[in-house]
Amino acid sequence: MSGPFGSSHWMYKSGEVIAWGGSRMITAGGTSGNGGSAAGNANSIDYVNATAASGNSVDFGDLSAVRISLMSVSATGRMVFLGGNPSYVNVMEYITPASTGNVTDFGDMLVGSAGNGHQMSNGIRGVWAGPGRTAVNGGSYNDEIEYITIASTGNGTDFGNLDVNRGGPAGSSNGIRGIIWAGNIDAVPVHTKQIQYITISSTGNATSFGQMVRIVTSHSAAGNADRNICFGGFYGSLQDTIEYINPASTSNTTDFGNLVNPTYMIQGAETAIRGLMNGGYGNVSYENTIQYVTLATTGNATDFGNMSIGRYSHASGSGA
Repeated sequence: MSGPFGSSHWMYKSGEVIAWGGSRMITAGGTSGNGGSAAGNANSIDYVNATAASGNSVDFGDLSAVRISLMSVSATGRMVFLGGNPSYVNVMEYITPASTGNVTDFGDMLVGSAGNGHQMSNGIRGVWAGPGRTAVNGGSYNDEIEYITIASTGNGTDFGNLDVNRGGPAGSSNGIRGIIWAGNIDAVPVHTKQIQYITISSTGNATSFGQMVRIVTSHSAAGNADRNICFGGFYGSLQDTIEYINPASTSNTTDFGNLVNPTYMIQGAETAIRGLMNGGYGNVSYENTIQYVTLATTGNATDFGNMSIGRYSHASGSGA
């Protein structure tokens, strides 16, 4: 089966090429120091060969401006960066993961938004859920789900709604379902452990999937066709837990293992075999650590290398 943008093939089983990821883990934007001040915000993009035994990231190019709290959706042949702060921009920009260079304009989101990094894709559509939208509600939580067709530049389209208003849920995929992990809600406590899902190829409202072990925020997620993981975050303290689900079913999460260090505002990406994590705010402040797990087996994360700069509130994904 031909994949999007000329990739060889993809099938919904581990070990094959996945259309929503690839061999390069790519990271953009975020805060790189100076206490989160504007002087520390980054426009840089870097990448690493995610299939290697280990390695450090190198420069890829730049965003059009500094961005924090931006989101991303990935395909083998294209990665799109979505929104972000300052000013809840509605900008969407893309890169071609197989090459290096600066971003190109993609189109506009329905409303300018800030959100939580890694979101959902099947390699054809990219979908994101629950960001704060300043033009609608002053940047507070909302229940909107929006999508694009990654191969075609253009503006965002309404997909459906979440169960309740949420801020900053993480997203992952098995190529059929998009998994929406937790987030902040308008309740006490303000964090939730609810997981929802959508069918990416259709439109409609999200459906209940199950619950995480933890109530958590500022976490991230990744996954292949057989297993999706969620990791890191904050709830009372920095978290190092990794949890997993079988995205084809509905259930609560199961313990997978632990990150190298407790970290929040960490971000993720995937190959068909690995789940990858990088950056975040941890025990050594702005983390530059890249780490990975083998998705087919449970266990703790392994150190892979370092990013060119420590950063958090960034966006990551994979392609090429």
